[in-house]
Amino acid sequence: MKVKKILFTLLFLQLSTSCIIAQQPGSLEENVTKDETPFERGNRIIFQDDFEKDALGDFPAKWNTSKSGEVKKLKDIESKFLKISDGAVVNVQLTNPLPSNFTAEFDLIVPSDIPLRFASFGFGSKPIKIDWLLAPKEAVVFSFHTNQKHFSEGLKFGTQKFRSNDFKLKQLDFATPLNKVIKIAIAVNDKRIRLYAEGLKLVDMPTSFDPSFRSNFFFNASTHGAADSKLNYFYISNVILAEAAKDRRSQVLKDLWEMGSFSTNAILFATNSEKIQASSNEIIKQIADALKESKALRLQIIGHTDNEGDEAKNLLLSKKRAVAVKAKLQSMGIAANRLTTDGKGESGPVADNNTADGKAQNRRVEFIKL
Repeated sequence: MKVKKILFTLLFLQLSTSCIIAQQPGSLEENVTKDETPFERGNRIIFQDDFEKDALGDFPAKWNTSKSGEVKKLKDIESKFLKISDGAVVNVQLTNPLPSNFTAEFDLIVPSDIPLRFASFGFGSKPIKIDWLLAPKEAVVFSFHTNQKHFSEGLKFGTQKFRSNDFKLKQLDFATPLNKVIKIAIAVNDKRIRLYAEGLKLVDMPTSFDPSFRSNFFFNASTHGAADSKLNYFYISNVILAEAAKDRRSQVLKDLWEMGSFSTNAILFATNSEKIQASSNEIIKQIADALKESKALRLQIIGHTDNEGDEAKNLLLSKKRAVAVKAKLQSMGIAANRLTTDGKGESGPVADNNTADGKAQNRRVEFIKL
């Protein structure tokens, strides 16, 4: 009987501990799941902006605003950033609604020199001001809250569709780094939306993304009644929207085996260089995984460019970029004899080189089954 009593006590303590952990601040039932899906950028970039072509002090060409915003150069940071000031709603100019499965990425900087900080963003049927407390009906939103008094800080998120009788945003404990670049990533799969910060999944809402939300991606420097909130602002840069398959790894193999090739413009390079940007490592890893999964698969890697600049230089650049991708795959464990490389420069466009979107589609890497 004593043994049974001890076992029962241990079981009770274990169950009690599990309940306590689940109810701790920041561990909301709605955003805690067993799904530990890492963020993976979509295969086809549909929007990209680092503001490099916009003049300092101007509002960027690919965006809309309700109030203001200007491109800035920040101390000790290479990229240009868009400053979003108090109350302004700033949104991407989308030519079409976002697809059913897509990813979004951007760099966020929250400054320390203001008393109240609300760095807010979301997807919605229209760009809206994001309330610091209440969830909207027409959007799903996220807001990083921090202040000098450390009161009610963290990540607030949600939509009224999240729970029909709950009008407040949910809150998750999160210490927002100040004056530093924070890598934000979002993955949407049909009705599901996941939010990541610096590679850590913070929010997972399986049924909260309404189809109407695909119309707009927007940012807002939220304010409220306090005069201090009128000083709010934050910075964003390196914004990337990409279409994604439901299962990218399967899609890679499916395209290679059924169509004989796989093409992506989600492998990004430094301007006029074959240097691969670090954010492209995940998509290249998916190619490596496909090669590891199918041992008989051999690939030719072909680089393509847009028509900016000298044709001969573009041809050479495309060849160098293909070689760089091969080297990256080799570093991931793929034998060199399974890969060949070539480049076609600007000679094989798949879209109109007279538009920015067309140029982005033409800057791509193609993988052909041998």
